Parts: sequence; structure tokens; C-alpha cells
Amino acid sequence: MRIQDVIAYEKARLRSLWVWLPVLGFGMLLTLVSAGTMALVPGSYHPTTLLSALLGSFGLPVLILWLSPAPWLWTHGRATHAPLLKGLFQSGIFAATFILLLGGLQILLSTITASRSSRPLALLALGSALAIWVPATMLAGYFITLWERTRMLKEETEKKLREAHWVLLRGQLSPHALFNALNGLAELVHIDPVAAEKGILDLASLYRALLDHGGKPSSPLREERVLVSRYLAVESMRLGERLEVKWAWDESLENFETPPFLVQPMVENAIKHGIAPSVQGGLLAITLAREGEQLVLRVINSGKPLPLLLGNGVGVGNLEARLFLAYGDHASFRLWGEGDETLAEVRIALIRIRRKP
Repeated sequence: MRIQDVIAYEKARLRSLWVWLPVLGFGMLLTLVSAGTMALVPGSYHPTTLLSALLGSFGLPVLILWLSPAPWLWTHGRATHAPLLKGLFQSGIFAATFILLLGGLQILLSTITASRSSRPLALLALGSALAIWVPATMLAGYFITLWERTRMLKEETEKKLREAHWVLLRGQLSPHALFNALNGLAELVHIDPVAAEKGILDLASLYRALLDHGGKPSSPLREERVLVSRYLAVESMRLGERLEVKWAWDESLENFETPPFLVQPMVENAIKHGIAPSVQGGLLAITLAREGEQLVLRVINSGKPLPLLLGNGVGVGNLEARLFLAYGDHASFRLWGEGDETLAEVRIALIRIRRKP
């Protein structure tokens, strides 16, 4: 790391409770020890003496618990941390310089009110501090750096695994949608070749939209509606009047950005397993709404009851996995039946969704 990167890293560390809380705790403990020592020595209390004690009590924890990783991270280049011998050398020089400056300031403050005869004792205390705290700082810096680099490497590895899993899931979905649509058009070829030809052209347009939509990490919900509308146009060529669609779509929520393919898999499964197998067809209702502090996407279909084990299928299983990767416990998917209707629903906490201007 370069020096500016080290400074930025140390600033970021200070925002962690695991850094400044121990610094404050250790500093307060040393302050109590210093106060107890001063109370045992008659006439030792003075504002400058107290300030000197506070500098030492909080300066050392700052050095050991906050600043000690800095010399281990300063590599003058792209390496994540210095080699052992170089790190020990840099850490020793850094700690000694810090303690000398701190000790010099303490001696200056202390000798304002103390006699000159006390200066040798102050210098002896400074030498002892160098002998004790320089090695302590070197070791603390090494182990803190080792622990934090290991934690960061683990987090980076997990992030890359999530990204790879995301790409895999996203890649599964578009071919899956195409496969289902082609099966439907294959049936239509024998019934109405002209309509099948038009459906194939519409399918080509749909698949271009699928590839474009699926290539984004997130997109506004209005793009999801456009995609679903195109998909329904292709399915209407096959199902005709057996497919009735009703939208209850709150357009004021269309600028919220979500992972692609949240509504489309629910619509696809509702048609494939609910409406298409039914002789009479059925009604497909698609809802976008806000309920409390949650964004709700819901697909309801009549027709043949949807098998509740469908969650293990590609489309819905894929949807559940992508929701978990994007939002963790702040999003949920549910599939259930109510009478002659089957409901599929996605809920996402609004605080986790970015809104496009």
C-alpha cells in the first residue's frame, strides 16, 4: 500500500467499534492507574501533571490498538503488507518515534512544575516505555494486520463466490424461459402455422430483451413490466382467449431497482403449470404495490392449481436463490394456494432497494 492508502485504511479502522472502544477502555484503565499513583504521592497533583498522565494513558492505546498496523501495511507498492523483516523494522522505527515524541511532550509538561532532579527519573521512565511498548507495538501490529488481512481475504473470496453464483443463476434463467416458450410454439405450429410464424418473430424480439435485461445487475421495475408484457404477447399467440391478464401495477414504484427477472419467473410458472394445462384457461393477475415498509410483487392465477413443490424447479428455485444473494433476510418468496387460485409473492424491505432518479 502507498502512504495515502494506509492513511485511508486507518481512518476506516477508526469507524469500527472493535477499535475505538478498546482504545477508550484501555485508556481509561491506564488513567485510573495513573490517578491512583498520583494520589499516593503528596503534592504530585497539578494540571500539567494530569495532562501528562492523560497523554500517556490514551497515547499508548492509540498506538497499539489503532496505529500499529500502519507500518506493516506501508509497502510503497501494490503488495498488501510488508515482509516480516521489513515490517519489524518499519514498525520498530514507527513505534519508537511515536513514543519519543509522546514521552518528550510528557517530560516537557512534567518539568514545568517539577524540579530538575526529577528529570533523570522521567528519562528512565521514557527508556522503560521504549523497552516495553516498542516490542508490544511491533507484535500487536503484526497480529492485527494478519487477522484483518485474513478476514478481508475471506470476505473478498465470499464476495467473488456470490458473484460467480449470481452469474450462474442469471445464465440459467434466459435459456430456461426460451426453452418453455419454444415448447409452446412447437404445439402451435400444428394448429395455426401463420400464428406460429408470428410467434417465432415475437420470440426473437423477446429473447433479445431477455439477454439485455438479464445482463444487468439491477434494473428499474418498469423494465421488468416491459419484459413480462413481451413474454405474455408470445404466450397469447399460443393460448389465445384462454389467457386473461389483469395488471394492478403501481407506476409510482416503477423506478425502484431490483435484480432482473423477479416477476417473469412467477408469470412463466403460473402459465406453464396453472393456465396452460386448464381447458378453460384462467386469469393471470400481476401486482406491484407498497405494503407498509415493503415492496410487494404478486402473481395470482386461476386454472389448474399450481403444485406447491414447484419451489424446487429452475425458475422459482433460481428466484429464491437470487433474492437471498441480493437481500439476505430482507426479502422473501412465498408460494401458496387459496381456493381455486395460486399465489406467488415476493416481498423486499424498501430500505434495501435503491430508487433510480
